[in-house]
Amino acid sequence: MKKTITLLGMLLAFFATAGAQTAVKYYSSTATPYANLVSGKSYAILVAADKNCVGTDYSTATFLSWATLDGSMATIDPYQSTNDLRGKVEQNGYTWVVTVNSDNTITLKTGNGKYVPAASNGGGGGLSTTAGNLTRVDKGEWCQLTGGAYNSKTCFLTLGGQQRDKKTRNKLEYYFYDANATNGEIAKFKFFEVLDGASLNNVVTYNYTINGTKVGTYSVLADLNNAYPTPGNLPDFVTATVPEGTVTGTTTKDIEVNISNYPFKFSLNESDTPEWGYLTGNISTADRKLFTNNTTSIVRSAANAAYQNSTLNGIADDLWRMVGNPFDGFKVMNKSGKCLVKAASGNGATYTNVSATESDNLWKVYGDDIIENSGKITDANKTDLMAKAFVLRHSTVGEGDNYLDAGGVSGTSIGTWRKKSNGACFLFLEPEFTVNLNTNDNLVASFATLALPFDFKVVSSNTNDAKLYSGAYNATTRTLDMTAVEGVVPANAGVVIKSDSKAENIVLTANAKAAATALTGNQLVGTTEEIAFSELTDKLVFGVTKIM
Repeated sequence: MKKTITLLGMLLAFFATAGAQTAVKYYSSTATPYANLVSGKSYAILVAADKNCVGTDYSTATFLSWATLDGSMATIDPYQSTNDLRGKVEQNGYTWVVTVNSDNTITLKTGNGKYVPAASNGGGGGLSTTAGNLTRVDKGEWCQLTGGAYNSKTCFLTLGGQQRDKKTRNKLEYYFYDANATNGEIAKFKFFEVLDGASLNNVVTYNYTINGTKVGTYSVLADLNNAYPTPGNLPDFVTATVPEGTVTGTTTKDIEVNISNYPFKFSLNESDTPEWGYLTGNISTADRKLFTNNTTSIVRSAANAAYQNSTLNGIADDLWRMVGNPFDGFKVMNKSGKCLVKAASGNGATYTNVSATESDNLWKVYGDDIIENSGKITDANKTDLMAKAFVLRHSTVGEGDNYLDAGGVSGTSIGTWRKKSNGACFLFLEPEFTVNLNTNDNLVASFATLALPFDFKVVSSNTNDAKLYSGAYNATTRTLDMTAVEGVVPANAGVVIKSDSKAENIVLTANAKAAATALTGNQLVGTTEEIAFSELTDKLVFGVTKIM
């Protein structure tokens, strides 16, 4: 036993010494222009395609890996993580050796001695022991790569796999297109050189914050006196600004991330004032399903379910909130206190009480490449709807068919689906509803009375002069003295709605972000039950004076 310990100590000492003599290698934080690639140097390759990005936003681009292959398709599988390799220590499986040939074509070699091949007559593109010569096509900051021609068509490296396989949108392979094609599947590439980090002793750590609360962190190696590296590991819909100045040494900086484009408002903690909304499955109004609080099914059965429940008093069942943050995930909670919890088997969800295992309650939010066919959406405001659409995947599982199928709810269970599907999208919408007012040609104004079992207020988008009023009985004049309510009406409080312009309705919202306070002096009490005329003997009844 003593000899074993001595030998182990010698080995540890050897590796410590060897480690001190071996320079750390890392990927540059800035891309090498494709025209400046150097033969024999190693690079990490960032790959993107219009099909998997929104417009010209390639923030969801991924790094190309040769470590994980799909044998049946013989394709090259890009890095399937939100991890950003720029400025990070070199990782096995993501480094490619570039050779620049005399005709200015390039070859790409893996760390295990294989190559991206030349294109075959049938397309394809599995790794090979024989190198293919790739021609670089200028696409601004990016380049495309072609591997030959067939029947007067150019064979481009594409990202997304062939159309026959709808689930492999993350595969790299060849496909034939007309020369200079701009098809959305054609891959675009950037190259990040592997650098010797002997002088790289500085670690820059970004603490990401929302409203001053730390929600995530990102550490990256950086060069002295260079600009701060680009913030990485940011979730979908979240951006961050590079700090000003240059790196002066190992440092930590707090960065308030930008969530202005997030698809919904959320609370960081359950104790925060709720941001209520309607949770709907599917984007188009024609296919939309409204999620609700029910013991048998959590989607309303009505066809083309509107945002509003058919009875105002039932709206409370349709209110949801998101609690958490984009980095760790969210609890998707109904006003009842129940939420979506990871199913006991598989990666779906059940609607039930909060799990004691905190991670079971957390769902990550993704966007960008979730709309497979926007032609399915016929709403006039479909651009706005698509920008707000998102999919949910449990925080502890990987990609694949692991995204909740918002359109395939069975009772109180939600199965999983694939990422690119209109049927897999959710929307979280402002819980607005309309209350009609009583109008009459003999009246100078329109009126209604209202009491609801939840807080509410007038929405800022209400375009008419209808207002809410509390009321108190004036015994002297035997009238109701009304006082305008400017803020939030508390649950069960009665109010009068009045419009001097005789508006036909008023638009209200159940998302009363500000805390409700009692309406001082208000003597109006609401009821959700019908009162028989014979039961009004101890009630004071008011009516509108008839105007002749």
